[in-house]
Amino acid sequence: MFRWPRFYRRRSLTEGFDERRKFLRLDTKFPVQYSIVPKNKEKEIEQRRLHKEAEAKNIGGGGLLVEIPILAEELLLTTHLIEVKFTLPEDEEPIDAIARMVCVEKPEYIEGFYLRLEFIRISDENRKKLMNYIRTKYKKR
Repeated sequence: MFRWPRFYRRRSLTEGFDERRKFLRLDTKFPVQYSIVPKNKEKEIEQRRLHKEAEAKNIGGGGLLVEIPILAEELLLTTHLIEVKFTLPEDEEPIDAIARMVCVEKPEYIEGFYLRLEFIRISDENRKKLMNYIRTKYKKR
């Protein structure tokens, strides 16, 4: 019998979360490209092409939440890293980062899945650009 990994959880609209983040998060929507990087293949990242599409749902200096339509089996392997590339709204320069999956969720109100990703490799310049974008958007609220 198949058992979901411990980081997979099913969530309803009414379920809450404990806030343990170090960075401010912003609800948003923009496209994200991602590619799965199998364990021990991290050095080959430069040769990989980003080929899968997702949509960011929220973002912070420490990571992002993306919605994917189909949960590929390779995403359930906790040893894999995920390369992400996205361009912030109102910006032209893309941000590249390497993330690890914190958890997979299956909300009842969407057909796809949510992946919670934590940045493990992002340049200081890109993190600063990201944080400035988030602060600017919060001030406009």
